[in-house]
Amino acid sequence: MKFIFFIKMRKYLLFTVVIIVNGCATQLTDQGARVRLVDSQANYKCEFIATVTGSNSMGNNKAHDSQGAMNEMRNSAAELGANAVRLINLDVTYETTTALGEALKCEF
Repeated sequence: MKFIFFIKMRKYLLFTVVIIVNGCATQLTDQGARVRLVDSQANYKCEFIATVTGSNSMGNNKAHDSQGAMNEMRNSAAELGANAVRLINLDVTYETTTALGEALKCEF
């Protein structure tokens, strides 16, 4: 009886850990999803709005953290009225991933 209880508790604990770890990345808002990533302003007529950043840590891997940081950066750009963002730097360290970009208003 104790063994079955232990197995059930272990499953619940594992499920809780998975939910917590996967829930750490910043989710992209509807407005943030409309912000395009551009690699150069040369091809578009763009107006600089502001510098934006995003950061994420404690994801299940560096790619997860990078995606969360990019999502936060795009969400921030959207809040400023931007429709594009140009990534300037993506800094990945042991503890945190930080994205730095320029929020832009472009004519596509």
